Amino acid sequence: MMKFFVAVCLLFTLASAEYVVKTKENMLSYREECVKELGVSADLVEQYQKWQYPNDAKTQCYLKCVFTKFGLFDVDSGFDVEKIHIQLSRGAADHDDELHGKIAECVDKNEQGSNACEWAWRGADCLLKSHLQLIKQSLA
Repeated sequence: MMKFFVAVCLLFTLASAEYVVKTKENMLSYREECVKELGVSADLVEQYQKWQYPNDAKTQCYLKCVFTKFGLFDVDSGFDVEKIHIQLSRGAADHDDELHGKIAECVDKNEQGSNACEWAWRGADCLLKSHLQLIKQSLA
């Protein structure tokens, strides 16, 4: 009975675990995994390293892959504004502030019915255009 109780407590703790801010090392590892998984060409990788993400199918899926590994995007529910805010503010997010609203402006509920890659690209493109400095700082 005690083992069962401990298992239930552990499960509850894991399920309610807070978002953990990711580091530059995490990002580099996610990038590498996604490049391998999707067979991204060297010229595209070169663009990504310069924070340039063209609107093509491979890049769309690459961004979906990276944001999913970060825990910031889910193919069913889309982007998680709270988690993105925590990542960009390196854990000290006030969800009532201006930044939270600006992040929320970048995400949608996929009313267009796009595939997950396109949906992820749309939000990522807006976030990168609006918050590139913060994104870079959060991964410094």
